[in-house]
Amino acid sequence: MNTTMAVADEERVKKQAIRRAILMFVLVMLALTFFSNTLLSLSLAEVTVEQAVAGVLSHEVSGTGTVEAAEMADLYVETNWAVQEVNVEAGDQVTAGQVLAVLKTREAEDSLQDNEARYAQKQLSLQKLQDSYAEAFRSADDKQLRNIARDIETAKLDMQILERQIASTRRQLAEFSRITAPAAGIVTEVNAVKGAPVPSGKAAVRIADLSKGHKLKATIASVKAQYVIAGDTAELMFSALNNAKIKATVTEIRDAATPSGSAGSGSSASYGQERKELTFRLHDDRLKGGETGEFNIVKKTSTFRALLPNDAIREDDQGKFVLIVKEKKGPLGTEYIAQRASVQTGDADDSKTSIDNGVTPLDKVIVSSSKPVADGERVLLTVGT
Repeated sequence: MNTTMAVADEERVKKQAIRRAILMFVLVMLALTFFSNTLLSLSLAEVTVEQAVAGVLSHEVSGTGTVEAAEMADLYVETNWAVQEVNVEAGDQVTAGQVLAVLKTREAEDSLQDNEARYAQKQLSLQKLQDSYAEAFRSADDKQLRNIARDIETAKLDMQILERQIASTRRQLAEFSRITAPAAGIVTEVNAVKGAPVPSGKAAVRIADLSKGHKLKATIASVKAQYVIAGDTAELMFSALNNAKIKATVTEIRDAATPSGSAGSGSSASYGQERKELTFRLHDDRLKGGETGEFNIVKKTSTFRALLPNDAIREDDQGKFVLIVKEKKGPLGTEYIAQRASVQTGDADDSKTSIDNGVTPLDKVIVSSSKPVADGERVLLTVGT
């Protein structure tokens, strides 16, 4: 009896030991599994996600440029007369009709008087020839008639030449004896020097015509220029005028001439990028020319069905795609897996891109991650996503 009870007790102790061993094994395995998952979680990329939402895009076109006169008046001189007086210098403000320079015309006036005297002499000579012709006609001397007729024709041609010379000199004296401002403006260049003729091919004086207003030219990237059209208005800000804002209108958009080896000037450009030149027209009495103006034109699109941040859009040799976070139930809870989804994109601005297809409003799209993420990898969602 005692032997039987001892055997039973021994069996019970063995079973309890086995149960404790199994329990310990399960606990250890659970601990190891939890610990390994914890370590794995710490090694996973932390990601933030967003869902595609409807909205509009805002295309911003910005840049800077320098104010200049909308129109320049170039005052040329046809003669080689020396300059007698120069009354202005670059930077002077002038009024319409103001005398800017005076030329020496004494030789031209003397030449005019000489030609007028020669013309009078030719008139007298012609009258004598006409009298001689009448005499020869009465005497019926055909040979003499022909000679006198030729002399009369020669005299008339000489008089025509003198008439043109006299008219030209009178016009030059009327137009170029004094150089006057055709309109109110600012003198930008003076090539007239006292005592010397004005250099050939150069304007004696250049004037910025204030009556025509001012213009501002700026270069921008061609991809931005597609959102601007002639007639668009913008407010230009001028730091030189205490940050005053002046309304301006786009009057012209054309290809910009980019110097060799340079990306040009204006708003952020990279080397070799195609450029466009915008011309603004503006009117303000405070502007004198040379001021730097800044502009920012914002164009909003119609509503798109789905927009995502630009950072969410990726691209490889198969095309554009996004990474969507998919949930997977595991023994220790929910796991999150990055899954590739090909997308077709449409318009985009500086921050968002429209998605034509490839995602739904319920998809959680990875926007940023603590380290690179590939298709099929586990990820860790940050708090708040």
